[in-house]
Amino acid sequence: MIKKIIYAVLFFAAFISCKNAAKTTPVTDTDVATAFIRAVLDNDFKTAEKYLLKDETNLQYFESFQHQYKSKTTDELEKYKSADIIINSLAPLSDTTIINYSNSYEKNSKTKIKLVRSNGQWLIDLKFTFTEN
Repeated sequence: MIKKIIYAVLFFAAFISCKNAAKTTPVTDTDVATAFIRAVLDNDFKTAEKYLLKDETNLQYFESFQHQYKSKTTDELEKYKSADIIINSLAPLSDTTIINYSNSYEKNSKTKIKLVRSNGQWLIDLKFTFTEN
């Protein structure tokens, strides 16, 4: 009986530790970009906003993009959700990185995003995406 309890406790502890390990915070520029893009594809703008450089212009672009994205059909949203991220190119420059990406649902639609290092953290700067492209 005691062995069963010990095994149950060990299993529960292992399960909890595995679950917590999966929720790590992205640190590198590519990890942050991938987390941001995945959140957008999943229609999870609350998570995507965590990776956004917070300034007035970026917040306006983000709100506008969010509104536009949410107006898509349910079928389109499901296709985005199941799409894979395709990194076409990476251009690291000291405290900025430009990533050109697409997704498996819209392979021909290439988008560039800029990441900037702010206070030791990589963040998405949408001003580049909306003004440079």
